Amino acid sequence: MGARADGVMTLRAARAGRLLTVRGLAAAAGVAPATVYRIEHGISTPRFGAIRALCAALDVEPAAVAEFAAAMETAARPGESRQ
Repeated sequence: MGARADGVMTLRAARAGRLLTVRGLAAAAGVAPATVYRIEHGISTPRFGAIRALCAALDVEPAAVAEFAAAMETAARPGESRQ
């Protein structure tokens, strides 16, 4: 659960793998708990500042987290609308 065949994991799986709650990860990253919740539930696309902070707190590369990889891919394609 959480890790795909290509080795990319969801934010929730990365957080759970480090035994962090939503609030614990948010505190470690310096973001609001709602930010973590919204990203995990697909409600919002993470901004680059949040991606950097969450990756640092989780000690992972952005491309290793599915939600972050998708956000970076979308940002790399000019002219597409974002959430």
